[in-house]
Amino acid sequence: MKRILVIAGLAALFSCSNTLDKDLSVLVITDEAGGIGTVSATLNGSFFQASSDVREVGFRWGTAESSMTEVILADNPGGTTGKFRAQLESLKDDSTFYYKAYVILQNGDDVRTFYGETMSFSTLPEQEGQEYPPLDPESVSVTTGNATGVSSTSATLSGSYEGTISEIYDHGFVYGTSSSNLDKWAALNSTSGMSGSFTASLSSLEPGTVYYYKAYVTVWSREENKYVDFAGAVKQFTTTQGGSSSGNTGLQYLGCYEMPAIALSSDSGYSDSGTEKFGNTRWYNYNTTNQRQMVVTHTYSYNSKQYRNWTALVDADKKAPLWSAFVMHKNAYPDNNLGRTGSWTPDPGIPESWQSCFSSSGYSRGHFVASNYRQACSDANKQTFYYTNQALQFQNKFNDGVWNSLENAVVSNAPSGRDTLYVTVGILYEDNNTLSGVPCPSHFYKCLMKCSFDSSGNMTAAKGVAYLFKNEATTDSYSSHATTIDAVEQRSGWDFFANVPKDLQDAAEKMSSSLW
Repeated sequence: MKRILVIAGLAALFSCSNTLDKDLSVLVITDEAGGIGTVSATLNGSFFQASSDVREVGFRWGTAESSMTEVILADNPGGTTGKFRAQLESLKDDSTFYYKAYVILQNGDDVRTFYGETMSFSTLPEQEGQEYPPLDPESVSVTTGNATGVSSTSATLSGSYEGTISEIYDHGFVYGTSSSNLDKWAALNSTSGMSGSFTASLSSLEPGTVYYYKAYVTVWSREENKYVDFAGAVKQFTTTQGGSSSGNTGLQYLGCYEMPAIALSSDSGYSDSGTEKFGNTRWYNYNTTNQRQMVVTHTYSYNSKQYRNWTALVDADKKAPLWSAFVMHKNAYPDNNLGRTGSWTPDPGIPESWQSCFSSSGYSRGHFVASNYRQACSDANKQTFYYTNQALQFQNKFNDGVWNSLENAVVSNAPSGRDTLYVTVGILYEDNNTLSGVPCPSHFYKCLMKCSFDSSGNMTAAKGVAYLFKNEATTDSYSSHATTIDAVEQRSGWDFFANVPKDLQDAAEKMSSSLW
């Protein structure tokens, strides 16, 4: 259950429950325990993008989730990103223990503690304990293999090891854009055996960029009572340029799992604007084969990393987005309780003549990507107030009722760990209703697909459901409007979640049961 920490747009994501403060912040990960025996276990944790000095790292643990009163310190790796471990001894065999990683940050007199989520492990029954022979460091070798399947945004790394004798507690790859600063991990599960080979798939890489990497394994030395790391040589690969001949990088965002199928214009390609109206934000737009429809993607920077906020298809005649596609994940899009930080404003990535923010008596501006979905930073929230993220929506007992209830259910049930929720929100025009010349949608829909990934970033399971509402007052619960994604595809004409593997996609789109 180790996490592949490689994806900004998040095909596979790390697991923790964490609070980020506006001035002191750090993402804390509680990793799976390793080296579990009859009376011992190793607790593993990591942290990312610490905003200030790391004063202390360690774990709280105990025999009950409600009373983790024991504390064990770990060696502080320093820096803004690091991994840490602690060895528990003299435990009771055949018993369950609970633990969570913590990191203490200090900035002057301001000292605060941040926690990862609570996890558990069970010690082995006494008769199942296993003893290992002494570790001989001279016998261990790690080989960094070649990178294969290199594209503009992805690559597969390979590695192997031999001579470890005992169990491997951690193995994988470290990589980065500088050979002297391999600051990202693709960490794999524990494994066993004196030799073996392994691979990891990297996603959401930058096109036309040189990446450096090396394979590693970590083994527990019982004689020295510490972990010993072994690594192969540093190698490199270069991602292809991708996109159009202009070298723009925005096309990578159209490969995300939640994206509907889009027919782009082959002669006009797409453009990259650079910065938007505020903060470190960007937009990318793409011309389609329909000259009256354009796709726009918005991104923002958070903790020195770029995140895709949402992608929408905008129709010039409807003056509204026909759909918007985005990701929900508690760790990638944390709730920092910012509230509404923006006000409605034109989208800089779409011609302003294609946009409208008209509201009428009885109708409000219904969000596609809800404001409370994007609470990580002010820039992320402000982008939810572009005109291209709303359409005329009946207010009383719809926008403020069943639609709001569904929005809250989605954000409160957003997954963590290796599960990711992919969302497409859209509208239908099945009548000719207009308000002051602005077309008014007849229906709103929300399609959800929850996908699971293994430690190599491969999708292993998918479940789906859709909710379809007439744009009018209703006293029903949102669950009574559940349907299949297939049904909404038939009504709308769109092929949703087109990048999800075909077998998983087909099965998920026939489901109509709640995901939570």
